[in-house]
Amino acid sequence: MRRIVSAIDIGTTTISTVIAEKTKDGSIRILGIGQAPSFGMRRGAVADIDEVTSSLKRSIKEASRAANVPVTRATVSVGGTHINTFSSRGVVAISRADGEVTAEDVRRVLQAAESFVAKNPNREIVHIIPREFRIDSETGIKDPIGMVGIRLEVDALIVDGAKPPIQALYKCVEHAGVEVEDVVFAPLASAEAVLSRRQKELGVMVLDIGGGTSDFALYEEGRLIHAGVLGWGGTHITNDIAIGLKTTVDVAEAVKLRYGYALPDTLPKKDVVKLAEFIEHDATTFPQRNLAEIIEARLIDIFELAHKELKRVDKDGLLPAGVVLIGGASRIPGILDLAKRELRLPAEIGSTFSLPNKEAGLAGLLLKYPVALGLVAWHINRSIGRDPYFYGSSAAKVLTGIKNWLKIFLP
Repeated sequence: MRRIVSAIDIGTTTISTVIAEKTKDGSIRILGIGQAPSFGMRRGAVADIDEVTSSLKRSIKEASRAANVPVTRATVSVGGTHINTFSSRGVVAISRADGEVTAEDVRRVLQAAESFVAKNPNREIVHIIPREFRIDSETGIKDPIGMVGIRLEVDALIVDGAKPPIQALYKCVEHAGVEVEDVVFAPLASAEAVLSRRQKELGVMVLDIGGGTSDFALYEEGRLIHAGVLGWGGTHITNDIAIGLKTTVDVAEAVKLRYGYALPDTLPKKDVVKLAEFIEHDATTFPQRNLAEIIEARLIDIFELAHKELKRVDKDGLLPAGVVLIGGASRIPGILDLAKRELRLPAEIGSTFSLPNKEAGLAGLLLKYPVALGLVAWHINRSIGRDPYFYGSSAAKVLTGIKNWLKIFLP
């Protein structure tokens, strides 16, 4: 039987659907991709259910037609500025008389971490992520199952979001005729796509500069230590260009894609951009340096927000694997050097898919669909017992294969 995986990334500017297949040799084959403009989304959250549903249907139809496979269930991304992450702790007595930790003990301690959080009827837990376990006075434990003690503790990271936009997201997908199989915080999906285990061990930030927002996730020693949403994205760069050049947003986007550059000081002063290339009978010209100054200023704003998040967890300049940039704005020439300068870290573009595959040109697909491909990787990892995350109102349920994923994700 074919193992088909469907993933839908619902972003502020575009909705992307990827249909993939896990082959018998364990590699991933992309069957179909669909993309549609995202109408009805604002800053990563649903603003108009009918418009988002229509956009979803177009994206799903395109992918389904290319793959010749219907989309009935899918793993879906969630994002937006309403998403929060915070730490929690849980502690339970080990249940067995001989003191050996079981999967049931892990389930209970994660449930305790969830219960430790003050209940808010307007918030919904998306993930509970164990970062470290403790048994009695022994700290730094990654896999407690089979160990012996009296008391089990967990240090966990909780991802939650406002209930109305999360429920609206479910409603949109279901109205499009698709069952929501899992909901995944977007930067965690991106990390599944582009980060290697070695990068996560060394310490790394993945920064996805999307349309309406930018998402990030921080890893160290194989564990997620911080994640969140920054309030600015690529559309803010486009809007700044439109204002600066006194032109339309569509023309500003086209100018950005063709002439955008992130380091104005490296451009020759004589280079100019002619709007006649984009609008008939428009004789306006302007130095390319001016365009680059607009782009640089907004990118610096985004990097400053990311820098604050690094400082918040005491990782300023302390991630050996640096920052991995993804998203549309990561294609702006010069952005790597700007990121290195502003974040004081090594920087690279995420272009290597984390799962075995035989896809030609997958690096290019990763630049366009990092979250959707990450959702595919997420689903595959979960299906083989590699999922360290927990979902929704059933967040504290331990999945089948808990022993395996503790070994793989918390080395």
